[in-house]
Amino acid sequence: MSKFKNIKVITKKELDKFVNSLIKNEKYDVIGVKEKGIRFAFGSIESADELRLDYDVTILPPKKYFLPQIEKLMDFNLEKNFDFKKQNNQKPMIIFGIHPYDIIALQQTDKLYLDQQVDDFYKKRRDSSIIVGVDIQKVSEKSFAASMNTHITDSGFDLLLTNIGDYYTVTIGTEKGEKLLNEYAKTKPATISEIKKIDEVRKKTAKKFTKVLKIKKEQWSNVLAANYNHPIWEKRSQKCMECSSCTMVCPTCYCYDVHDDVSLDLKKGERYRTWDGCLIRDFTKIGSGEVFRDDVEKRYRHRFYRKGNYLPERYGFVACVGCGRCGIACLPDIASPCDVINDLSHFERSDVTDKFFIKYSSSVKEKGIIHIPRSATIKRMEQLTKTEMFFEIELDNGEPLGHMPGQFVEVSIFGVGEAPISVSSGPNDSSSFELVVRKVGDVTGRLFKMKPGEKIGIRGPFGNGFDVKSFENKNILLSAGGLGIVPMRSLIEYVLEPNNRKNYKDITILYGAKEPSLILFPEEFKDWSKVDDVKCELTVDKCAEGDCWMGCTGLITTLYPKIKLDKYDSENTIAVIIGPPIVYNFIIKCLQTLGIPDKNIYVSLERRMKCGVGKCGHCQINGVYVCKEGPVFNYKDVKNLPEAFE
Repeated sequence: MSKFKNIKVITKKELDKFVNSLIKNEKYDVIGVKEKGIRFAFGSIESADELRLDYDVTILPPKKYFLPQIEKLMDFNLEKNFDFKKQNNQKPMIIFGIHPYDIIALQQTDKLYLDQQVDDFYKKRRDSSIIVGVDIQKVSEKSFAASMNTHITDSGFDLLLTNIGDYYTVTIGTEKGEKLLNEYAKTKPATISEIKKIDEVRKKTAKKFTKVLKIKKEQWSNVLAANYNHPIWEKRSQKCMECSSCTMVCPTCYCYDVHDDVSLDLKKGERYRTWDGCLIRDFTKIGSGEVFRDDVEKRYRHRFYRKGNYLPERYGFVACVGCGRCGIACLPDIASPCDVINDLSHFERSDVTDKFFIKYSSSVKEKGIIHIPRSATIKRMEQLTKTEMFFEIELDNGEPLGHMPGQFVEVSIFGVGEAPISVSSGPNDSSSFELVVRKVGDVTGRLFKMKPGEKIGIRGPFGNGFDVKSFENKNILLSAGGLGIVPMRSLIEYVLEPNNRKNYKDITILYGAKEPSLILFPEEFKDWSKVDDVKCELTVDKCAEGDCWMGCTGLITTLYPKIKLDKYDSENTIAVIIGPPIVYNFIIKCLQTLGIPDKNIYVSLERRMKCGVGKCGHCQINGVYVCKEGPVFNYKDVKNLPEAFE
């Protein structure tokens, strides 16, 4: 019998009056399930006659009202310096007819969007909405919600309707729901007999499900952890159309992208976010053009691991509620998690389920409102090479950025977009900090055209930087390739700062560039070399005709034979690597040859870091959010992540 004590009954006629009175009131946007051809969809209703509580499944889940397909974040004025207005118009909603599995999906989304970095846009919609759920009456042939135990719920709603024949029972879940019912509806207390009918109806509905899982959802993670390289991924993905329809209709897929749209007169615009999907090839594409999950097999596999392994390890729930929408939407019929898990259920299982996840934690120093940048001014610009520009940036609020070496910021230019940029200067109490930008995309291209005095937006700092405290009393070996010297410079400035230098032993800096003209901070290398117990070694891949270069020529790996470490020094040496992905494996082999243990090696990894707070999903390496757990990682923690060094 239901655990709820406060349960009412309402006649179907009175239920219609309840709905119509809310519509007439106009205080709320009243939404419900309506017919759409032979299917059903959530939409605004003008009369209770439109409401279909006997539907099987809707085309899209009700998440579209809390994470709209297209959501305006702000309006901006391009005729003024950093002039914008946050979007905050939101009429309260009452949503009728949400099935239990969709209610549970919203509760799962709450875990992500209402975490340490609250998504204000999402929260406002959740807080101003009233959820009127309904127990399932008809079952979709693709649904396996009963196997997921999501066909019923005892939380997450304000009111829950159950059809018991001539009446609906109304289970009151919150004070907000009770107040609404008392004000607008005519009900009476449910009898013990009527309350018993709730369980009877639910048990009867559970028997209608024909699609059934062969294993419990708690075992998904065990199965997936053991079958990462199973041939099923290649076989099934061969039919994938890469349309991402499965993610678009999924109530537990919440990835998104952010874009700027400018008016035709170029005077104003808006920043908005849209749904995005991990099956789309460009989902992981960064400004330089690299795609980190290029093969469709990897993208196809990622979707199932996110649902059945990555998020269960992170949040403790399987990110699938068995609604069956993906199975309906997928033309080749390869999207249903039920089918995939059933196929894998015959194979090996692993007790080690967290192999693709790292339990790091990071705090967002400047939380603010998600996706709303702080105003900053370009103080100084200097062309370093033909492709790199130095920027000194000052926050207009006069406060220090508050970063640690290795962290990054999101640089925002209205009308163009945002880009993640590593901070190049060391931590300080000034409101100014330094960036070095390579011209590779729209945002960086626009930055190159700007002038001192112009305004940009800054969000952050984000991510985990270097644990400089753990480096104390150790030798430090720093290896940077190409643009990797930019975030490395922040670490170098920190450890060489006079008050900090005494805390660290010998420091060796190795740096490789493509050619002499592309070497960054050449004068600073000279200054660093003058500091006691600091050694700098530079190399270039090649010398262009006419270049004057007296140093080493060859890849950065040619510098390591110059380093001599005995066993004692190796164990007490911290090694840091920052550079293009292709160099990591080669440098790591050199470090291991020197006897440096994996636990003493740190790497900084690059991915498409869009939101900066682990929500948009673009930067994932297996179950790890680079913007949140990284970008700095201990090598021992990521060396076995299949996607880390691809």
